[in-house]
Amino acid sequence: MTRKLSISVGECEIDGPIFFPSVSSIKTNLSPVEYVNLLCSLKSKQFLVSAYDLVNSDKSEREHMLRQISKAREDGAIILMDSGNYESYWNGAAATWQQDSFHSVLSVAECSIAFGFDEQMPPDDEASHLKLMRERLSADKAVNSSIEIIPIIHGHSESLPRLCAKLADLTGVDMIAVPERRLGDGIVSRAQCVAKIRESLNSIGKQVGLHLLGTGNPISIVTYARMGADSFDGLEWCQTCVDHQTGLLFHFTQADLFHWQTNWGLEDISFVAKTLAHNLDFYATWMGGARY
Repeated sequence: MTRKLSISVGECEIDGPIFFPSVSSIKTNLSPVEYVNLLCSLKSKQFLVSAYDLVNSDKSEREHMLRQISKAREDGAIILMDSGNYESYWNGAAATWQQDSFHSVLSVAECSIAFGFDEQMPPDDEASHLKLMRERLSADKAVNSSIEIIPIIHGHSESLPRLCAKLADLTGVDMIAVPERRLGDGIVSRAQCVAKIRESLNSIGKQVGLHLLGTGNPISIVTYARMGADSFDGLEWCQTCVDHQTGLLFHFTQADLFHWQTNWGLEDISFVAKTLAHNLDFYATWMGGARY
């Protein structure tokens, strides 16, 4: 099957490969509301927000972010919401952050698409695993039928190609998501796993997008895109500084060495804002060059 540059996910047309800058409260320089404000002020065409952060922000910040998300979507941006399991894990709240917690914000957020509530320790038995994922997907869809749900699959690299194809075939979803860390140990084995997942998804006779969670390294992005992945998200854009000439990532505090590469280096704005804008400019250009 010949893959298209444009992928239909619900009512969204996504030009792939695409990178979603992730907004998170974990291991970052700013608060979620500050990141959302910056992304919206820069007219970002797409970004990812955490359901956990939305629920656990104070009322005024939550309402502000929801308004910003709604406005950005009206202006044509694609807003992706994740399950919040990453933030709940690092906050030690995994036991209390459950699917109904996720549903409390899924029911009101005006995002474009959302990841489903994933089980990070799934059963080893394939039939039980598929049954659980289908049940979770059905429950998520029932909460808000206007938001397309992308299921996340956790599994061993050997079983992922088969699991992805079976779930896509059984549910008819437009996109499947897999955490990058589940693909294998090194970039070569991970790239090989992506290629096998793509081949497996193509075999069902329907165009199905593949999203990789936690993939924000530019070199990894272009490698996996060549192997068949379509969509990515990650925190590297706000945790590091990228060298526009090489695509290599450096410590955030070393951004002074690279600010000259864009006009943002001349702006009278904060060091953090200057670096984030610098990084976003890079990803916009880099993703265009990564197209297959």
